[in-house]
Amino acid sequence: MTIQDNADNPTPVRRHLRLEDLNQLQIELLAEKFSAEPGVVKVVVRKQWLDIEYDISQLTLERVIAVIEDFGGELSADWWTALKTSWYQKTEEKLRAQLIDDPEP
Repeated sequence: MTIQDNADNPTPVRRHLRLEDLNQLQIELLAEKFSAEPGVVKVVVRKQWLDIEYDISQLTLERVIAVIEDFGGELSADWWTALKTSWYQKTEEKLRAQLIDDPEP
């Protein structure tokens, strides 16, 4: 079984990330870009915060970070954001592994 086989059973995750180096126009364009990304259920960008809910079978945190960087931004360098990002990545790795290993019902 592959992750794509699991498209009928989405596995949504929510992420709350602090952003840096984005102006208001970039933030608005970023929200539009995320709305068009496959797997995104909900996205809210306000001030320097990104709240995003997405299906991990279609989107990864690495892709989310890459889109932010494409718009000239980056994740905040504070320790709390770094800790959460690391935890998010480990959690996604485990969930994606479970999606691949789980037999179909």
